[in-house]
Amino acid sequence: MKTQRTTPANSNYPQTTVTTIVEAPIGQAFNYIAPIYLPHIFPGAGLIPGIVNTSINEGWNQAGLTRTVYFADGSTSQETMLTHNGPTSFSYKNDKFTSPVLGALIARLEGEWLFTDLGNGKTNIEWTYRTIPTNSFARLFIRIVLIPFLKKMLQQALDISRNDLETGNLIGAHFPVNKL
Repeated sequence: MKTQRTTPANSNYPQTTVTTIVEAPIGQAFNYIAPIYLPHIFPGAGLIPGIVNTSINEGWNQAGLTRTVYFADGSTSQETMLTHNGPTSFSYKNDKFTSPVLGALIARLEGEWLFTDLGNGKTNIEWTYRTIPTNSFARLFIRIVLIPFLKKMLQQALDISRNDLETGNLIGAHFPVNKL
């Protein structure tokens, strides 16, 4: 499987970054966050609906894997793991949005996580979301309206993850059992 990379940052691609320091060793932080159950950390933020499920929940740990993300408003997107370099980084893209609004605005979203060992059982986590707009009007709308909601969504997810790691209540590692 060929490994893809994210788009290099430049002014054509609006992005936002959130960071935190977590009281957990780098390996523990990476191994919890990279495969975390998305509905646990994405309840929704303003214009962005929460995530209710994904087609693959466990074993999300290899570049090239693809899954469907299901949103609370009934829409979906396709998520592809681009890189998985434990315990220091992973990246992914979301595209093929079925939401009429997101589909009209965003060709794809790219997420990049960087984990840095600070010593003494602490890890710095940096998470960047980059948008690849469909056109220049979309780029402007994303910068002015959507980026603040994306930043809020990312910070909320990062805060939930940090709290889980620091309290030892690793609820995001628990996935529902599919009942057929």
